[in-house]
Amino acid sequence: MQLSLKVRQGIISLFLLFFLLPSSFFAIEQAFYTQLLTSTEQKLEVHMYSILAEVQPAEGKVELSNNLLPPDFYRPDSGLAAFITSENELLWQSDSSINQQFDPPTHQILPASHEFVLMEQYQQKYWVLSFSVLFDLGDNTLPLTIHVVQNDHLLQEPLKAFRKTLSQWFIGIALVLVGLTLLAYYWITKPLTSLDKEIHQLESGQQEQLLRDYPAELHKIKEDLNLLLANQNRQKQRYRHHLSDLAHALKTPIAVLRTSKLSEQPELREQLDRITGMIEHQLKRASSSGQDLWHKQIKVKPLIEKLEQALSKIYRDKGCLIDIHCTDQVVFRGDETDLMEILGNLLDNACKACNHRVKVSAFGKPLQLDIEDDGPGIPADKRDELFQRGTRLDTYKEGHGVGLSIVSELVSSYSGELQVSQSPLGGARFVIRFPESGLK
Repeated sequence: MQLSLKVRQGIISLFLLFFLLPSSFFAIEQAFYTQLLTSTEQKLEVHMYSILAEVQPAEGKVELSNNLLPPDFYRPDSGLAAFITSENELLWQSDSSINQQFDPPTHQILPASHEFVLMEQYQQKYWVLSFSVLFDLGDNTLPLTIHVVQNDHLLQEPLKAFRKTLSQWFIGIALVLVGLTLLAYYWITKPLTSLDKEIHQLESGQQEQLLRDYPAELHKIKEDLNLLLANQNRQKQRYRHHLSDLAHALKTPIAVLRTSKLSEQPELREQLDRITGMIEHQLKRASSSGQDLWHKQIKVKPLIEKLEQALSKIYRDKGCLIDIHCTDQVVFRGDETDLMEILGNLLDNACKACNHRVKVSAFGKPLQLDIEDDGPGIPADKRDELFQRGTRLDTYKEGHGVGLSIVSELVSSYSGELQVSQSPLGGARFVIRFPESGLK
């Protein structure tokens, strides 16, 4: 299924907003967190070497020679602490760890090696850098492990601050992207919107060709459409001129025949009337717009009202009442003459066949026309024959059949559908449905 330009633009915008931007946000945040961990490990390593330089081991205890450690190791609850253990025995701890609930790791580390791990104790998280060494005491060696500990909240605080700042920037970027997307969409689709507007004006008959300037990508389409429209109009005018010439050429010999003495014979006059009727029928059929490339929008209600006024005068003595059910918004996309021919024939037949009432309804998109009467109706077994070519339709009940072949062919030329059924009023019901393509 082909997606509209608006839907495609929306998908791209949603992709940028809900996939690329969040992905970029998490990638940048993760990169910052990784760098923060590396910096923390490097900082703890510096503290570890400072402690190692001050260590003065002795039998059963450890002292620091100058106590020149950073102030955080002396301030309680600073979040930074240090421990020195030997074979799971605590030998020394910094002043900052006095109020801290933390037990140094007990597992052994190979001498001259270190590890940097995250530990959780007493519902607190700590980053621990451990380094193992062997001190030579002369007669023997003393294994020592130095643990430098930092509370995880010291790492989370800068991460939260960075996340907040990053969120503000990304919200701003998202708003800018939305604005740029809307501007780009408006700028890119403006020529297409103009072209669509002009095509609607062509369909409604407000102009006869495309007039605006378009980008190079649409200029060729504009030229081709204008060429097609001009060619269609020339062919239509040429065709109608030929038909007019044919009508005039045939009228003269028929008029001569009508004035001759031979035309006084009933058989000949009947044949002349049939020839005249056939010529008019074929001319009306040929001049039908049918499936024109551009159909004008014709309001249906004014045509029905015009026909109702004319038929009310014609059938005044019969007392025919024509009910109209149609809104001002109902339109027919086609030729006004064709619609007048369709409605005129069906309404005239309905007025002839009715007892007193005729009902005409027009509604919907696609357009549907309903013409009903309260007359005798059409037998079900004869409805299929009603529109067959060559059938003498005037042999049915009065009022049905005259001009129905013209109606049928006009409806077919618009790819419409014509059905005959029983009306709730008691008589015949003619229903015409036009396709969606034939309507605005």
